[in-house]
Amino acid sequence: EVDDPVNVAETDTNSIPGDDEARYKTVIVTARKRDEALSDVPVSITAVNNDALEAAGIASLSDLFATMPGVENNADGSRIANKPNIRGVGAQQNLSIRQKVSSFIDGVPMAGAQGIGAFAGLERVEVLRGPQSAAFGRSTFGGAINYVTKDPGDEFEGRLRLSAATQESYDVSAMLSGPLVGEYLRGLVVAERREYGGPDEWVTSGGEQLGSEKSELLSAKLEFGSSDIFRGEIMYIHQDIDDGDMPIQFASLDQLVPHPDNPVGRCVVSNPPFRGASCVILGEVDSDAVPLTFENDYDDPQNPLPNPGTRISRDRVQGSITSEFAGGYAIEVIGGYSDESGETQLDRDTFDLSGMGTRHVGSTPEATEKYAEVRLTSPANDRFAWLIGASVYDYDYSNTVYSNVTEGTIMGLFSEGAKNVGVFFNLGYELTDRIDLSFEGRFQRDEISSLYPANPQRNAPTALTDEQTTESFQPRLSVTYEITPNINIYGQIARGNNPAGFNTVLLDPILNQTADAESFNLESFVAFDEETVWNYEIGTKGRALGGDLGFAVALYYLDLEGFVQPVTLNWTPADGILLPGVADSDYFQRTFLNAGDFGGFGIEAEASWRVTDHLILSGSAAASEVDFDEDACSPIPIDYGVPAEQTDPFECVSIAGARQPMVSPYTTSLAADYSFPVTVDFQGYLRVDHSWRSKRYVEVTNTDYIADYHTVNLRVGIRNDSFKVEAFATNLFDDDTPSGAVRYFDGRLPGMSFNTTFQRRRPSQIGISLSYDF
Repeated sequence: EVDDPVNVAETDTNSIPGDDEARYKTVIVTARKRDEALSDVPVSITAVNNDALEAAGIASLSDLFATMPGVENNADGSRIANKPNIRGVGAQQNLSIRQKVSSFIDGVPMAGAQGIGAFAGLERVEVLRGPQSAAFGRSTFGGAINYVTKDPGDEFEGRLRLSAATQESYDVSAMLSGPLVGEYLRGLVVAERREYGGPDEWVTSGGEQLGSEKSELLSAKLEFGSSDIFRGEIMYIHQDIDDGDMPIQFASLDQLVPHPDNPVGRCVVSNPPFRGASCVILGEVDSDAVPLTFENDYDDPQNPLPNPGTRISRDRVQGSITSEFAGGYAIEVIGGYSDESGETQLDRDTFDLSGMGTRHVGSTPEATEKYAEVRLTSPANDRFAWLIGASVYDYDYSNTVYSNVTEGTIMGLFSEGAKNVGVFFNLGYELTDRIDLSFEGRFQRDEISSLYPANPQRNAPTALTDEQTTESFQPRLSVTYEITPNINIYGQIARGNNPAGFNTVLLDPILNQTADAESFNLESFVAFDEETVWNYEIGTKGRALGGDLGFAVALYYLDLEGFVQPVTLNWTPADGILLPGVADSDYFQRTFLNAGDFGGFGIEAEASWRVTDHLILSGSAAASEVDFDEDACSPIPIDYGVPAEQTDPFECVSIAGARQPMVSPYTTSLAADYSFPVTVDFQGYLRVDHSWRSKRYVEVTNTDYIADYHTVNLRVGIRNDSFKVEAFATNLFDDDTPSGAVRYFDGRLPGMSFNTTFQRRRPSQIGISLSYDF
């Protein structure tokens, strides 16, 4: 039911071939805070409606992104750590306040764990590529994901869906919608429970299952008033997840070699000048060389994990009120409140370290967010159309990371707050019948506060705080030219930013005491500067071949300054000034700092072609040549024994020309959907989906990488207007390329040595699903 270039509309078999208006309905999106036809918006955007989500079996961000050009979902252990990446712009931090691609529900921010977002009860998902700061505000540096929920209908309707698959996978969902009090009050309720048990081979040596996932969703929406004059809605969402520990493994020790630029020519050196120098992997991370065993030592007497896994609970309330005045002017007020809390207990050494100390990590993240926005819009049919508005966003995040869960040994404290106040506008002018101009902008003020909680054990009898403010203007200028009534070409220039921030843990008094004793100015690293990006883009979108071919192509150049990446600071505590449980040796602290710029060109394309009334082919492709500039440097090579080239403000080595970690520069997806009559009432169908992602480097040194991978999904079934039964297979050919990787300490080697840990990809599954609409 959309004119989306990938998800072409359902065909009206009674319409005249080539009659676009009869065959297709126009999809309306909210990419610029007002309702517009997707084909008219000068933004690279993919909108996938509920029917298309179900047809492709999409149930997670990773599933969704696999169908789109230039977008990926990077996770290094659990759904709480998912970090969306668009056009090579993504966060290197799990802190939700530092995301560069943010999610929204009906335009209201959802800054918490994006990986637990549910797809039940949605009207569509809009994925916007490139900086969206002018329209959506903070943390949309690389793009935005807007989940548009389904509205209650004027007539009673419902949907039931059941699915079961191998590896103990189940999915049960239900939706009810309809009028409650005549035409003035309507309601919608959605409930869903999903479970994934995990394959038999993902079991620890102690018999514990790895990789399991459980999700529960309950949402309710009330809509009141007349849609023509006054309309309001309020929605409540509750989500719970309970995931087991993930199937994480270290790469083979046989792959570890000295870094080519290490002058000593050996690894794991415990003395200066290359303290703690580690071995490195050159080339592909060979997961096949690692035996499929998981020696997770949850019962280690020194550091047991009583409840391994990840648990998150989220409660969210949001709503909106819209009123239309005489002459077509309208005012809309939206707002929301969300509270999210969780717990993680994860084994990250993946083998028995009894007697050596373990790498068990626990954390207790908590987040609350409040949002309010008001906007006034002009009549939609005016030649000069405008929108003005203001928003206030308040966000608090805290997390305590434990290296020993049972004894409460604290490894890191994170506590940040953000208050964003913005004023925005959207001005559109129809210069001629074919040329439209638009200018958007947002003036915003970000106040970021950092709080180190009172901790007498760390010489902090009272809380330590810091604060800084970033004021900015985020513009977007675009022009659209109508080549034909069905094809547009557009150009745009847009700016995005992420405000300056903090490394809260560096306020720790004992850390500063040990650093000061070695003349190491730790205080100078507490804060980092604002990141900015400029995006220059031209594109075209529309329909051809009588409307049967929908397409969109975008060519862009991005220029990002002040990229924030992980940095490990190292110093040696002086004699007699020791951290609790730390020997008199090198000390390190992971932090985040501005470490240079990157940029480059990229191209994205997607299309859908209705070859016949029974066959639809669709696909996407993207290529990017985005890498670090000459000024970019990183301390990571120093960890591999490479001598520093720069010492101010910290020791680092040039990474000029390197690509972003965990980003596939080339991506493709293809889908074929063939339908055929079975009986007078039923239609049969067969759908095949293929996704390919090129190799991804694990870190900015670009030494080791995960190989490219192919996944193929197959679906076959029968359906009519209200009933569908389907058999399916996912990852049909059982591609076992790792789904993610991260650099981590490897306790199998002496010293503080690094290795690559990788996450196993789900093996192939087969299953069956049933759905009934009434």
